[in-house]
Amino acid sequence: MILNFWIISQIIGVAIVLLLSIYAAVQGVRILLRWRYGSASEEQLELEKRTYLVSTLMQYALAFQMLSLLLFVATADYLASFIRGAMCAFGSLNANSYGFTTLWVKILTIFFYASWLAVNYLDSKAEDYPLVRQKYALLLLLLPILIVDAYLEVRYFAAISPNVITSCCGSALRSVENPYGFVALRFPARLAMLIFFASYALALLLLYAKLHRERRSLALACGVMSLAAFAVSILAMFTFLSPYFNVVLFGLPTQHRCPFEVLREPAVGYPLYALLFAGGIAGVLVAVVEPLRAKPSLRDNVSALQRQLAKLALIGFGGFLAVSLVFMLIFYTMVGTIFYH
Repeated sequence: MILNFWIISQIIGVAIVLLLSIYAAVQGVRILLRWRYGSASEEQLELEKRTYLVSTLMQYALAFQMLSLLLFVATADYLASFIRGAMCAFGSLNANSYGFTTLWVKILTIFFYASWLAVNYLDSKAEDYPLVRQKYALLLLLLPILIVDAYLEVRYFAAISPNVITSCCGSALRSVENPYGFVALRFPARLAMLIFFASYALALLLLYAKLHRERRSLALACGVMSLAAFAVSILAMFTFLSPYFNVVLFGLPTQHRCPFEVLREPAVGYPLYALLFAGGIAGVLVAVVEPLRAKPSLRDNVSALQRQLAKLALIGFGGFLAVSLVFMLIFYTMVGTIFYH
């Protein structure tokens, strides 16, 4: 195991989040069993005070857990200089069997964490605590997810050795034996481009319509298409989109389809992916909070939150698309200039 500030700080952060989550889950069980809204008993008053404490702790814990995805990728990119054969985060994650598994789990679970935060936000806006039981039941379901996430991350860091030689993105992504290389080489780039632009056009159209209409089916469609656009964007980075960034930023060959190389230019890479995640998470949450309209005290708050989420999703997806188009334009301008000369 390589011990440095990045790894040690993340393991400490994971441990703190896990301890807070276990404490919150224990308190959640008590709240689920003893909660009696409207009761003037001393126990009920004490439980109401405890919900504020637990909710605040979990807000910070889950916010950090969402941020840990960024820290995890940044750490993997940093570790590339210590692992033989690694050139970027791809090589570091490919150093053992836990790397990419941890990454995909973190990407998937970030939607669950964001959903709990949205439910907790709406519950705090109502005076009658309409979602107390639901959010603590969800918290109990989140606990095993947090445990799996922590286990995989610690196992990944523990299994890293500077003596292990890994495959860099340049070789792995040009080999069909590697699952990501198989996707990059065998999935038709033109088809990926068509799906990418079509999914974005539909997702942006639905999100824009959601700003002006309050239809349940429209909210659900926004969630489905936002998740689809998010997934297609990752596919696009592996198949046709990343070369535009890699050529313009670093002058790498056009066959180099590594979605992690763009992170080597932090001023471009991290904002780019931040826009994508903002669009995907906000768009999915539009659908997640829709069933909560059934609570009379939440109807107006749900509508207001959905409008904010739809705007954020439009900014996120629109920004990701705009930056991608700018780099595509710069790429073809460069190619045209070279060809002309």
